[in-house]
Amino acid sequence: MNQSELQRMVAYHSWSRGKYLDLLERLPWKVLTRKRGSTFESIRNVYLHILEVYSWWLEYYFRRRELTGVTSQLSEKRFGAFKSVAQIRALDQKIDAVAKSVVAELGTEDLDRKRWDKYVRGKRAAITPREAIWHMIEEDFLHRGEIICMLWQDDIEPPHTSVWWWEYDTDPKRYQYLWYRYPDIPRGSPGGYVSAKEGD
Repeated sequence: MNQSELQRMVAYHSWSRGKYLDLLERLPWKVLTRKRGSTFESIRNVYLHILEVYSWWLEYYFRRRELTGVTSQLSEKRFGAFKSVAQIRALDQKIDAVAKSVVAELGTEDLDRKRWDKYVRGKRAAITPREAIWHMIEEDFLHRGEIICMLWQDDIEPPHTSVWWWEYDTDPKRYQYLWYRYPDIPRGSPGGYVSAKEGD
């Protein structure tokens, strides 16, 4: 995958996370903080872990000093300090801007250049920028899938974030055929409760 495709992947995830934040803003806070037995217990915490992964690699591997202190703010022990989706969105936007900047600045020849040695399971391993970016994207995919499962526990549909709708939303003239290709799917469905809920 070349630089241009990596930029597209990072841009897609940026758009997709924004759709999830839009949904989370409409849900009761206790739904987002309920302990569910997931990797980091709650929807809020799993989302913050996604941001923690991006921030760690951007701050320490890519040495983006504008994120100094952000990674420590996102440590698992501090997840409870986040009291609103607005707080989470502000941090997401800051990290997202740096991620896009890093990928845009990388030359094609830089993607597979080994940068530094890191201990992986007790052994030294050279990590390339391509591998670091893919790891961030992988974590985003993996843990947002986990969030989907937690939403389903409460009969909440996740937002519709098909890559086709991302393309349509970002360039409707070029991708206008996508509207007709899937007429049975509400374009850009924002997600939400399937049926009325009480007590949340």
